[in-house]
Amino acid sequence: MLNLPKTIIAFDTELTTWEGAMARNWSGPNEYKEIVQIGAVRVETETKELRELDSFVCYIKPIKNPLLSQYFIDLTKITQNKVEQEGKTLQEGVGNFYEWSHGDTLYSWGLDSDEVLDNCRILGLNFPFANERFKDVRDIFVSNGIKTEGYMSSTIVEAVGGKVSRQGHDGLNDARSIVDALRLLVNRDLNVY
Repeated sequence: MLNLPKTIIAFDTELTTWEGAMARNWSGPNEYKEIVQIGAVRVETETKELRELDSFVCYIKPIKNPLLSQYFIDLTKITQNKVEQEGKTLQEGVGNFYEWSHGDTLYSWGLDSDEVLDNCRILGLNFPFANERFKDVRDIFVSNGIKTEGYMSSTIVEAVGGKVSRQGHDGLNDARSIVDALRLLVNRDLNVY
């Protein structure tokens, strides 16, 4: 019923960062956008409920900057201890995400796939995904008259009349917020349905 595959994955990544890094496009000394977390949800798209079928979360130990900045910790609530205790190598984390994804189409706010690809390149690792599997979820909102400028994955629900209900800057929460916004969009009976 939706103009989407039967099941899709919404995902989000959290990257190492420092105060002002985004404005500098991570151009400061030793600023690398290393993946620290991948969060994702698989949802069915044949009903207006967009029912969550499964979820995935993985912490990854950064290599270039193994010590997380206090700015990152305050922003994401992901602690150094969490990453050291539960973190995997990038190869393991990306491999696990690839296996979990089962070939479904992957939607993110912007193309987080570029971050995954760049991280793999930096470490000389194979990027297992076919590029055509990745889509920018903003295109769905824009094609239905929703402006995405000034919003991010954690706040897009506001653009379709909802309220932010999840802590942002958490990969799994941000993926679920994308789905929350898609539900609101579908239930507004816009052109998606």
